[in-house]
Amino acid sequence: MVMVPEYFKEFQEFWNEMVKNQRELVKNLLSSFEFLSKFNILRKDVAVFRAKVQSGGRISIPEADRQALGIKEGDLVKVIVIKEEGGDWNGI
Repeated sequence: MVMVPEYFKEFQEFWNEMVKNQRELVKNLLSSFEFLSKFNILRKDVAVFRAKVQSGGRISIPEADRQALGIKEGDLVKVIVIKEEGGDWNGI
């Protein structure tokens, strides 16, 4: 019977844990992409940007995004709002 040094056993345990963690990471990433695709965020006709809420609850779509999506005054758009923590507008 061949004796395996203890540090090889420890390394094998470490390696097995790393592989397990990588599999879990990939599984979580795939799950996240699947979740995001339900919201159609990854499509070409979607823009994601930060906006500051102005008086009356108004937000503005940046001009570059309006142009890229061909949005004109009066067009109907769908808005998903996610409040960001911190509130430091200068720290974009």
